[in-house]
Amino acid sequence: MLDREVPDGFPDVMSAIYAVNGIEVEPAVSVSDSLPDAHTQVDHAWAAQAAAHELIGDDGAFYILAPDARGHEVGWIHVRDSIGSELPSRIRVGTGNAEFLTVSENGRVLCAVSTEESDTWIVVHRFS
Repeated sequence: MLDREVPDGFPDVMSAIYAVNGIEVEPAVSVSDSLPDAHTQVDHAWAAQAAAHELIGDDGAFYILAPDARGHEVGWIHVRDSIGSELPSRIRVGTGNAEFLTVSENGRVLCAVSTEESDTWIVVHRFS
C-alpha cells in the first residue's frame, strides 16, 4: 500500500460503485463462467482493458477499493502491483470472488470486475 490520501476531485466511492452496478451498465467484456478457462480469460480481459485505458501508472500504481463487503467504508487505497498479472485471480484466491474496483491515479478511469448471474464482466467507466 502506498497511501490512503486521494487527490482533490477524485471520484467518491459510491459514484464508482454505481458506475459498476447501475441498471444501464454495459460491460466492456463479458466472460461466461461456464468456460473451462474463464478465470484465465477474466485475467487477460481485465489486463487488456486496464492497459487500453491507461489505468495503471508506469510504476504499476493505481487505486483500489478494498475488495470486501466493507470496502466502501475503507475507501480508495493507493497501491503498486509488483506482480503485474492475474489480479482478478489473485483477488479471487484472497476473498473468494474476483469482484473489485480500481481507478487510475488521476481518478478519471475506472476498471472493475463484476459478477453478473453466470458471467463475469469487465466494466470500464470514464469520469468527467
